[in-house]
Amino acid sequence: MLSASNVREMLPAERRARIVAALRRHPAVRVAALSEELGVSEITIRRDLLLLEQEGVLARTYGGAMRRQQRTDEPGYEDNALIHAAQKDRIAQAAAAMIEPRDTVFLGSGTTVAQMLRYIDPKLAARAVTHSLAAAAEARGLSLEIVFLGGLYRPAIDAVEGTWALDMIGHFNADKAFLGADCLDPRAGLTTPSIAVAAIELAMIRRTRGEVAVLADSSKFGLVGAVVVCPLDQIDVVLVDGGIDAEACELIRRAGPQCEVV
Repeated sequence: MLSASNVREMLPAERRARIVAALRRHPAVRVAALSEELGVSEITIRRDLLLLEQEGVLARTYGGAMRRQQRTDEPGYEDNALIHAAQKDRIAQAAAAMIEPRDTVFLGSGTTVAQMLRYIDPKLAARAVTHSLAAAAEARGLSLEIVFLGGLYRPAIDAVEGTWALDMIGHFNADKAFLGADCLDPRAGLTTPSIAVAAIELAMIRRTRGEVAVLADSSKFGLVGAVVVCPLDQIDVVLVDGGIDAEACELIRRAGPQCEVV
């Protein structure tokens, strides 16, 4: 929580710096809470939020604001696997429970999606179509039928990309799709720094007749990549860990999908 000590003597620049610090700790903040903790009127807080929005630091929402940060780097698979590992594990377990017998599912790239396979019943008879080499490797010992998409292998994401993969996706009508998230923002939608990843994931969404689930640990909320995969109203459910606060989860729901905290 923000410190309320000497808040009435705080300079405007310092007050706004405290707001930015709060958004680093929480994906979303509320005007009323900031007003109480900083000891200024809600009008003053709204003025601060307007200035910070103009600087691109945040996006104002009804009753508050949410973090907004541009992401230009494409995280490496191995490095990404070590970040928020416990949270991703819980999300993966919840996602795995959504796969039913005889389902055909798309699996996108990303560490959390690959971890889903660790929680699949070894006897489950279903089909997974994926461009993720990591997901295919996790399927060893399972009854799950794996269809691996062809294409150019990219070690950075441990997956393939390109027109061959896109062409193969067009041969399937999936019951469900499970996608990872580089960036998730209620206004910007599901985005990524990678043009190739966006093309694969959008193709999977378009060929899915049932639920589209996005697996996103709470650190991805409020990040915006340069390439749009889809707006959130094309997603049915977002699985996220308990690090997300109620306000951020509500913003996701207002954008369209269910927000399930696991």
